[in-house]
Amino acid sequence: MNALLRFLRLGWVRVTLVMLAAGSLGAMLVATIYLTLLDLQWLAFLGGVLFAAVLAMASRVSKAEWTIARRTRQLDRAREQLAQEVARGRHAADAMRITEARMRLVNDALPSLVFFIDRDERCHYHNRAVEQKTGSLAERIDGHLLRDVVGDDVYLNIAPHIPQTLSGKVIDYELAWDSANAPDLIYTARHVPYPPDDDQPRGFFLLLTRTALQAAPTPALAQEHTTEAGDVVAVSGEGGETLYLRAITDELMGWDDPRAKFVRALEENQFLLFAQKILSLKQGIPDCYEILLRLQEEEDNLLPPGGFIPVAERYGMMEALDRWVVRNLVTWCLEKQRSNAAWRAPFYCVNLSEAAVRNPEFARFVRHELQRARSDPPSLCFEIGEQDVINHHASVEQFIGALRPAGCRFTIDAFGSVKVSFSHLKGLAIDFLKIDGVIIQNILRDPAALAKTRAIKTVCQKIGVRTIAEFVETQETLDKLREIGVDYVQGFGIAQPGPIGNES
Repeated sequence: MNALLRFLRLGWVRVTLVMLAAGSLGAMLVATIYLTLLDLQWLAFLGGVLFAAVLAMASRVSKAEWTIARRTRQLDRAREQLAQEVARGRHAADAMRITEARMRLVNDALPSLVFFIDRDERCHYHNRAVEQKTGSLAERIDGHLLRDVVGDDVYLNIAPHIPQTLSGKVIDYELAWDSANAPDLIYTARHVPYPPDDDQPRGFFLLLTRTALQAAPTPALAQEHTTEAGDVVAVSGEGGETLYLRAITDELMGWDDPRAKFVRALEENQFLLFAQKILSLKQGIPDCYEILLRLQEEEDNLLPPGGFIPVAERYGMMEALDRWVVRNLVTWCLEKQRSNAAWRAPFYCVNLSEAAVRNPEFARFVRHELQRARSDPPSLCFEIGEQDVINHHASVEQFIGALRPAGCRFTIDAFGSVKVSFSHLKGLAIDFLKIDGVIIQNILRDPAALAKTRAIKTVCQKIGVRTIAEFVETQETLDKLREIGVDYVQGFGIAQPGPIGNES
């Protein structure tokens, strides 16, 4: 029935039917004239009927054609308007995604802790500083009660201010939130209801900004510091960053003079080379290892690894640390070759600081070190952070150009932590791309993270760059990455870091 109706709506069908009807009427007229023996009155009457019928049918056809044309024009305009609305909606969605990505980038770069708490006191948003502070992964924060995220002691200080915030008021107060490695941390807390100017907000943003470290009571705003010798030293002008560095060196290292201690540790080789396997998921490509650095003092005292890194950054010692790693890694490989002629060095991946990448002298230093092992130099792969590529593209390009002839390879580290775009990699002859661990940790629960991983792998495969997924901690994540086709995986779920030479 529907097919018949669609057939009858066709223009040429309607015209044909009109013509057939007119022909039928004409035949009937001829037959009537014949039967009435050409009576003139009948002829006039039947001719008038025929003319009226034809005129009526022609009028109906004309009206139908006009209606169809008008409706067609209306439909065209509606389609055009719909296309414009779809385009505007797409542009708005793209703008919203860009804005959200920028806001996420800004929030993740903030040292302040940012939460969004709903009326049921569950966390629905947080920045990276929250994960670092709590030591929890995103899935242990989002959707969980604020009490479970921050702990009972901190929650008891926050809870009394929540009812006022949920009535639409902005609240400010001070909050103590201690850490195992940095006690006596004081935060300025601010509750901002959302939406603003609403008597019944859906929730509130909780902003925690570190203000000071109260290690001991001192007059005024801690303008003086007493040394072990009893001398009073003015420390006016110290900000939270300086106080934080002092606290971390005191609490983690017990260093009175951090810079002198750091220099001494370098000169006396008090650092240790560790290695963590980067497992190949493809046949025909070998495993490789990332070189990690530990301080002997950390190992002896069971301290958290890497506590010295902020100290090295603060006192401009990162390039010296990178030189120590390269020099001692080459030396270790030479000694290994002398003790075992059949041993061949695997690929060792070395993280580089911004200072090392930007200094042309560092590339010359690396070439000089590799020349010490002329017969069989170790295969070095330098990892360069994505942010350093964005900020110092020309320096990175020169660095790669200087060391690639020496057999070095290059990895872009933490790709996707800033933006999932390949535009800033243009002109860089890289070999590997390490997908940011935050993306990898979320691929099983976040479709966007899974889509990013697939897209990165597809582009890298087309341009001849191998992919490395970091922060792989579960078998389920490993299985998904194998299904996607990632080339390498790395993380505590693959292999724990250990002293170099003990890797399997």
